[in-house]
Amino acid sequence: MPHHTLAHWLPIIDCNIKFYGAHSQQVPCGWAMPEESHPGFEIMLIIEGTQESVIHGYTYTVEEGSILLIPPGFKHTNQCVSTEGMTYFSAHFNVDDPVFTLKLMSQHSRIYAAGTADNKKIRVVLESWMDMINVSEAYTSTDKMIMQARMFELFALLSQAADNEPESTTSVAASHAPAPTAMHYAGAIAEAIKQAFHAQLRTKESSVTTVKVEQIISSFGISPGYGLQVFRKVYGRSPRAYLSSLKLQEAKVLIEQPELSLGEIAWKLGYTHLSHFSRQFKRWTGQSPLQYRNHHADASGDPVSYRSESSPES
Repeated sequence: MPHHTLAHWLPIIDCNIKFYGAHSQQVPCGWAMPEESHPGFEIMLIIEGTQESVIHGYTYTVEEGSILLIPPGFKHTNQCVSTEGMTYFSAHFNVDDPVFTLKLMSQHSRIYAAGTADNKKIRVVLESWMDMINVSEAYTSTDKMIMQARMFELFALLSQAADNEPESTTSVAASHAPAPTAMHYAGAIAEAIKQAFHAQLRTKESSVTTVKVEQIISSFGISPGYGLQVFRKVYGRSPRAYLSSLKLQEAKVLIEQPELSLGEIAWKLGYTHLSHFSRQFKRWTGQSPLQYRNHHADASGDPVSYRSESSPES
């Protein structure tokens, strides 16, 4: 395709998102959740009452109407301290964008005070999710698309709030958050792993290529041991586990394309033999790749035309 010097382009956006669900609940005074942490972000809106949140040993009061954001991996407890009880809304989500995640994590956990500009904007998104909660009807594909659209809107609002660093936002557990240098390395490692994996998917080489995590970490001038340590501290999982999550997400997308043989998919994902990929995919999902493909075809109502499942290099 010819290159036009006057052309203007939007950037390529390639990220995976996960919405772990959301719920609203009315609880009595003294209700408490035991200490826990999550693989993704948690955002809470206190609709009525007052919540006391303990994050890394520090206690914070979340007043009625305020919004609390807790990043991945932060151990925390929540308790209702208002005598009249409390009503809250909670949602969990994650996004495979290391730069975005690092930006929010560098702000630590945050309380968006009731009545502030950021609170009002974010609350609109949360209330739109609340309005969609029902117990009697199945959610349609349109409903799910609307939920995702609201999630991207939330990402933009949180990112803007982090850029602006408004006075209304209270930093939580700052002294216990990972150091800036550690967060920088962890974010750089995550982004490099993601880029290397996508390059692997695009490769035209006849031999199988794999992402070498230790090599990536060493390229930043740090030891693999230190890289593993800071990555775990920031993201709550190992670099290899992060790479596995990328592989699983891509594997599902590729398997849902019936024109691709399972052997081709295994090769794209860096597996020398289809059997190795099949075993790993079953460990991830409880289904073999073929079972997953058949289940997807049955659910979508589309016929599946199978190709040879032999490995392309064999």
